[in-house]
Amino acid sequence: MEQMRENRDHYVWTNIKSLDELEHIRMSAMELFLSDFERGKAESRYLYHELPNQVSFPDYTFDIGLSSHFLLLYTSLGYEFHIHSITEMLRVCKEIRIFPVVDLDARKTDLIASVIEHFKQSYFVEIKETEYEFQKGANKVLIIKNTDI
Repeated sequence: MEQMRENRDHYVWTNIKSLDELEHIRMSAMELFLSDFERGKAESRYLYHELPNQVSFPDYTFDIGLSSHFLLLYTSLGYEFHIHSITEMLRVCKEIRIFPVVDLDARKTDLIASVIEHFKQSYFVEIKETEYEFQKGANKVLIIKNTDI
């Protein structure tokens, strides 16, 4: 929250009106998750996994996969990490969506052009603008779809 206070001018305060409201939303979400975590683990709804390692699901288990505020955001992980991670997600998902397509400073990530070029050879790839924008300029999602299934 301290970083949010220091960088508040980089955000759009339309849906979330203040830092206090944002903190309340985040704390409520964390409390909800923590109250469900042990039960969710016991029911196998929460599984530990590290990308880009292979996950234990068969091919195309899921219709859609979402990477929110991770892939493409942390450019320091390197091009190969992102390519291998996206490839693994596409193995188990018919479609993936990556949001946002900016780096930590809300600038268009340097990785995006290379990632699109890599995947457009075998997949349907597009960037769509979304209605959601909290971080200024972070209102686009990368969609990659398997077209062979």
